[in-house]
Amino acid sequence: MRAYTPHAAGHWRSPGVVPGSLAVDHPARLFVCARCRVQVVLCSRCDRGQRYCGRACSGAARREAQRAAAQRYQRSRAGRLAHAERSRRWRQRQRQRENEHGAIAAGRTLHFVTHQGWRAVAPAAPLTQNEPDHAVNATAGQALPLGARCRRCGAPLSPWVRQGFVRHGLRRWPARVVDPCP
Repeated sequence: MRAYTPHAAGHWRSPGVVPGSLAVDHPARLFVCARCRVQVVLCSRCDRGQRYCGRACSGAARREAQRAAAQRYQRSRAGRLAHAERSRRWRQRQRQRENEHGAIAAGRTLHFVTHQGWRAVAPAAPLTQNEPDHAVNATAGQALPLGARCRRCGAPLSPWVRQGFVRHGLRRWPARVVDPCP
């Protein structure tokens, strides 16, 4: 008996497996969230190459990336010049307000507070322990506990998962090259 048999569409499948079963046609993908390091299982219908476990982690990662980009811009020459120009305009507006208040007050002295003082003790920040990375082993597929479900839609999943991406459109053999000038 042959190990693999081609079917009409040109795809390969194992003999004895019912077409349309979760084990062959729609394997789930197991990955580790790039931010919180939690293992996530997604069915192939929900899998769009995500790196994060959900909106909370993806939103936080986006905010961190935007903050880092803003800091890089502020350190660049263009960012420093833009910041200096913005500060100059702000100081000019403050001087105009002081002049308007001075004309209205006409005789009263204004006291500007420049120092608010420091807090005596900084609040304690909660620290998390460094946990070992429970990354997925790079060997063949891994078995999931029975009853595993998709993290996004809740669909029941096969006990076997893939750890990489499904590659659509790749050919087993290179395309035939036809020489236009024989």
